Amino acid sequence: MARTTGSLLANVGKVRRQTPKINRQVKTRALTGRSKKRLQYKKFLRQDEIIFNGKPVSVNSYVIRKARGLAK
Repeated sequence: MARTTGSLLANVGKVRRQTPKINRQVKTRALTGRSKKRLQYKKFLRQDEIIFNGKPVSVNSYVIRKARGLAK
């Protein structure tokens, strides 16, 4: 069996010691189950329906996405 030298044991835990300690961030949980469905229906059936050229515009239309700042 090979003998370990001192330099190998001196470097154990080097990366963890060099990494700065950062406190945990508070994250919001993603909705699941019934509450997620409720949010989806609310998003789909919005009351602020935009009428473009005399016709109601669908939820994913370019006009609505552009108005909300989501269009590329």
